[in-house]
Amino acid sequence: MMMAATSTREERFKHTLNTLVTREGVTPETLLDLLGSKESYTALTSGSRLPSAYEATLLSAFFRVAPGLLLQGDEPSMGVSLRLGTVEGIHDVSDVVSHATQLLATDRLTRDWGCAQPIIDVASFAPSKVWHDRYAGERTAARLRAYLDFSETEPVEDLTGLVESLGVPVEYRKLPDQVHGISIPEKWGDQVSWVVVINSNDVWSRQRFTLAHELCHVLQNDPGQVIVDRAKMQDLRPERIANSFARHFLLPEEALLGKLEQCGAISTKAQAAALIADIVLTYGVSRDAAMIALSEAAEDVFETSLMRFCQTAKVGDLMRLSGNSTVWDELNSTRGQNFPSERLSQQVLDAYAEQLVSLQAVADVIADGSVEDARLQLSEAGWDMKQRVIG
Repeated sequence: MMMAATSTREERFKHTLNTLVTREGVTPETLLDLLGSKESYTALTSGSRLPSAYEATLLSAFFRVAPGLLLQGDEPSMGVSLRLGTVEGIHDVSDVVSHATQLLATDRLTRDWGCAQPIIDVASFAPSKVWHDRYAGERTAARLRAYLDFSETEPVEDLTGLVESLGVPVEYRKLPDQVHGISIPEKWGDQVSWVVVINSNDVWSRQRFTLAHELCHVLQNDPGQVIVDRAKMQDLRPERIANSFARHFLLPEEALLGKLEQCGAISTKAQAAALIADIVLTYGVSRDAAMIALSEAAEDVFETSLMRFCQTAKVGDLMRLSGNSTVWDELNSTRGQNFPSERLSQQVLDAYAEQLVSLQAVADVIADGSVEDARLQLSEAGWDMKQRVIG
């Protein structure tokens, strides 16, 4: 039954929620477990109030609808997850998804004020759409390298800077275990924007592989979902394409064959460790991706026992055995620390300097929402906060 045009937003929300509950056959116990408290359950199911942004994130992910539909307002259409599946899965990423929606809003606002940083335009870039997942990823990687004028053996040194130069803010922050990264699209009119969050607890090479993986989701414009990469969720087509893209964008076939030619015959653990360390450190690809690449392109280079050793040994042990501990430790020296998007930080600070946005907007980007921490950071950076009239 259609809702009357004069109904309130709360009434429309109640109608929408009840329709979704009926359609999906969700029990009251499941919904109560999702919302976390009887008070929230009663308020939302009775339509006495609208959901908070956090609750909208949970419900939209669970029912696979856009948060704007639940908030019943003039909201951008943010993708919601089709892959989390369980209540527990939704809860463990809901905070970061809510945070990401704030970043997307700030990015949109600062761009509207004319504070956008320059970008490399990839509007004319066409990812491969072949049916074979591996080839789709591999060909898209080759096309992007050619589009960016990278050679077939050139390492992608500043991957974060590259992704941000395409107009995609990248943030590093602690995420739940086994969640390597999240990429979130928002559609506002004809404009689609993305933000990518990478797990700062992961080692350097895993972070780079995850970021390349997320870049593929952006280029493929995988629609209508928060894309969450989990260790146990690699059996879906977009994930297989993204994994193939990440491996071939960071480590093209020609680059791998060049390394194999340089190293010569491998007959000891030390030689095997040296090759893996060289590939990981030169091209910034994860150890697992390097081993898969070797098994596909050069399966006869290692004997089985050496292959198994390199697959199961700790990466740190491979680095020590190959004499690369110092450089490896340096690359991982900031592991576990949060780093905001440099691109979005510059945009919001430019807008704040022109008194176009509040200090809260700055805090959402650089200080995890804490106005006091943002004020302190700006003071330490030389800003005269006593003269500020906004925020």
